[in-house]
Amino acid sequence: MTTPRQTRSYRSPLRAEKAAETRRSIITAAAEVFSQRGYVGTTMQQVADHAGVSVESVNKIGTKPDLLIKAFQQTYSGEGGWKSIIDQPQLMEIMSNEDTEQAIADYAAFIAAANARSGGIWAAVRAAAASEDRISKAVTELIARKREDFMIGHDWYASRGMVDEKTSPEAFAAHLYVLTSQETYDQLTRDWGYSLEAYTAWLRTSILRIGPATQHLPPPLSNT
Repeated sequence: MTTPRQTRSYRSPLRAEKAAETRRSIITAAAEVFSQRGYVGTTMQQVADHAGVSVESVNKIGTKPDLLIKAFQQTYSGEGGWKSIIDQPQLMEIMSNEDTEQAIADYAAFIAAANARSGGIWAAVRAAAASEDRISKAVTELIARKREDFMIGHDWYASRGMVDEKTSPEAFAAHLYVLTSQETYDQLTRDWGYSLEAYTAWLRTSILRIGPATQHLPPPLSNT
């Protein structure tokens, strides 16, 4: 009696790598189309044409809202969803620098680069959040992550002696959120004509002075 041969599932590493690269390319193409045309003006066919793949390949990434979210995530901070500051090696390396002024300069440059490449896609995300519940929830998740990160930022500044002990951590976090936000970047570069270099210098100086700037600010929801 012949024993049936067992077949083993085998996934080629080369095939998996190729699939991952195709996925990244599609998401990159989606970010470019969303940035140019906005959420409403973008179709899955346009993304497919821009990426040089079939619509079926684009649909495998997810729905249109999913594709927009993934496009923003990849554009702003790489793959893998919303990443905490403690999960980003580059930021952890910056924060570990014993030279505080250099650490802040590097942080300002990091934020400037992220905002410079994310403006168009962030505008599409914000616009779509008004009508797409899935995107609205994703934006809420992102802002919650930022709130947590900026509270970590407060602790880092406090450990460097740059924040008065009477400063509200919540007020500090809110101030840092506004300084580093995409909207602030857009206003300064688009409306006031700041170059990327000038914006980075503005951000660095503003963050260096964040201690005195936040010392007497009320926390969110304060009645004072």
